[in-house]
Amino acid sequence: MLRLINLSKEYDDKNVIDNLTLEFPQVGFVAICGPSGCGKTTLLNLIAQLTKPDGGRVAFDIPNPKISMSFQEPRLLATRTAAENVNLVLGDKKATLPQAEELLYELGITDTLLYPDELSGGMKARISIARALALKADLYLFDEPFANLDKENVLLCTEVIKKCTSNALTVAVIHDTSLAERIADKVIFLK
Repeated sequence: MLRLINLSKEYDDKNVIDNLTLEFPQVGFVAICGPSGCGKTTLLNLIAQLTKPDGGRVAFDIPNPKISMSFQEPRLLATRTAAENVNLVLGDKKATLPQAEELLYELGITDTLLYPDELSGGMKARISIARALALKADLYLFDEPFANLDKENVLLCTEVIKKCTSNALTVAVIHDTSLAERIADKVIFLK
């Protein structure tokens, strides 16, 4: 489904990604690990086509794949409740609000009427995960989805992500290598 062909990206004359070629499975959970500054987030942004490569290309086997992404920072709208933030990707209709709330409940968030300034960092992270999962996509990208979560919530979110993306490809940047090896079908290490 996804191939990276001789992909390169540099910032300020520093090669962050240099001539990278990778092939991803059609379906499954792929973790990307590596030290800080090695290009993990840049790679996700290239795959999502939010950043243009300096060389090479990102190729998909299907035309116009639906891509859903959860960023390192939650990017929640301050004037919307937790449920309304998730509901944005469902069409922002009153009829889809229960679906957004159900996804939040699965991720352990029971007070869906709180606004972002009333939420902890871990709650914001889970809302960001829920928003990404609400969109039925061919490819799910998660950038450090578990960074602000305790062990119990990491396990809960992992289960929900795997359940909701079981028929798609999921690529997640995960800083904790041992966690990545436990939960991913394949782990890619960047230098």
